[in-house]
Amino acid sequence: MLPELPFLISANSLGVIFLLVFLGSTIIFTIPGFATRGGTQVMWLSVAGVVLLVEAVILVTLVVLTSNGTIWNDAA
Repeated sequence: MLPELPFLISANSLGVIFLLVFLGSTIIFTIPGFATRGGTQVMWLSVAGVVLLVEAVILVTLVVLTSNGTIWNDAA
């Protein structure tokens, strides 16, 4: 399937796709935090923040590796 979609395997296109994924994750992970109040809200938003930080690190790493040609290289 990868040879059929080469335009989706570039740093720019992955950046846009991952931005949409990250924004969707932000909405999904923070809904429980905004639905509660007090200490529970702080706990939910803290957990959501940590999960989103880890997700952002992974997504940025994938974009950098794609940009360098380390993964999903066209030579394969």
